[in-house]
Amino acid sequence: MLKSALLSSVDAARERILQHRRHLHLHPEPSFQETRTGAYVAEVLRSLNVTFTSGWCRDRGAAGIVAEIKGKDPGLRRIALRADMDALPIQEVDRPHASSVPGWMHACGHDAHTACLLGAIEALQSNREHWSGTVQFIFQPGEETLPGGASILVKEGALHSDAPIAGPGLTRGEQVDGIVGQHVYPQLDAGKVGFRSGPYMAAADELRIRIMGKGGHAALPHLTVDPIVTAAHVISALQTVVSRNCNPVEPSVLTFGKIRGGFARNVIPDEVVLDGTLRTYDEPTAQTLRAAITRIAESTAAAHGARAEVDLAIGYPPVINAPEWTESCRQRAIELLGEDRVVELPLRMTGEDFSFYQKAVPGCFYRLGTGGDGPGCRSGLHTSDFDINEDALTTGAAMMAWLALTAS
Repeated sequence: MLKSALLSSVDAARERILQHRRHLHLHPEPSFQETRTGAYVAEVLRSLNVTFTSGWCRDRGAAGIVAEIKGKDPGLRRIALRADMDALPIQEVDRPHASSVPGWMHACGHDAHTACLLGAIEALQSNREHWSGTVQFIFQPGEETLPGGASILVKEGALHSDAPIAGPGLTRGEQVDGIVGQHVYPQLDAGKVGFRSGPYMAAADELRIRIMGKGGHAALPHLTVDPIVTAAHVISALQTVVSRNCNPVEPSVLTFGKIRGGFARNVIPDEVVLDGTLRTYDEPTAQTLRAAITRIAESTAAAHGARAEVDLAIGYPPVINAPEWTESCRQRAIELLGEDRVVELPLRMTGEDFSFYQKAVPGCFYRLGTGGDGPGCRSGLHTSDFDINEDALTTGAAMMAWLALTAS
């Protein structure tokens, strides 16, 4: 009865869910600047007569929202569902439904996450006489940028039972029993979902190395200390950090994705800046690699007469799905979708601040298949032509609603 009622409600709301996603995709906002997105979510919640508080992460200029719906016997159980709302600094390819904000797009599917959660809320609200407990909804800013909106929301009390009423910093109730998060996955067909128990995604540190030399004329290199040549040697030397400092059975990655230095072809600059990321699964390994990065960068720069300053910001913890909670979510997904549409996920070296919630309460972070034959529907996350098969949105909304009521 409950399953069929939720599925019918989600199917009836299909066009509204699609419109939520398309509106949000058209109007992406940077991390901790999601004021327009928050206002849109608030408007939808008001239209559904759902209780919520706004102003979460306000000190960072964001507009996070925590909402709730009470079913029968509201104190029986309390489960939280989370969607992130921020976009990425990527220029979307030219297409009819592309972002209207130059240089910004929803290249990680956060528009879909928010739309699915709004769809789940509509289904749960319209069927609240059929289920028991309380469901809490977190619309989170700033997933893409340290310190991560999740870390702030946890500190502000978003996982506490009275958060939707009291607001940020004023909560006093018990914490929720568990939390569920969902993320799009273009390599998996729309209509399918994926789970992995235990360690799933890596911890993600942010790394900046300043190489400081002495600039001068490109034709007179003997009068300079070339930071560009030094930076090249530093990058090459750091390629051994993982291979020679890490246990081979421990997954780790060090990548530099950005180099800045110089302003003319015939001028040797004074400084080069390298930006990168370190991904690990356990803290002892992370500590070993952080120390090695600093040691190797400083000594390599010194060998070339330059100086290196290493700034390593410790980032998100690893995503570790609580085994019993995740297995329950997996079994409930099979009940909803069928066994052939629920798959096992591989380890990933990408990071997610959902891990901050999991350090506080049992959590399951699963994947929603969004792959299809349309343009961009198999493209990787964080790429300019990324898109989703919108057929996945109703699956995502139904999954979130169903897990909120049945996972244990």
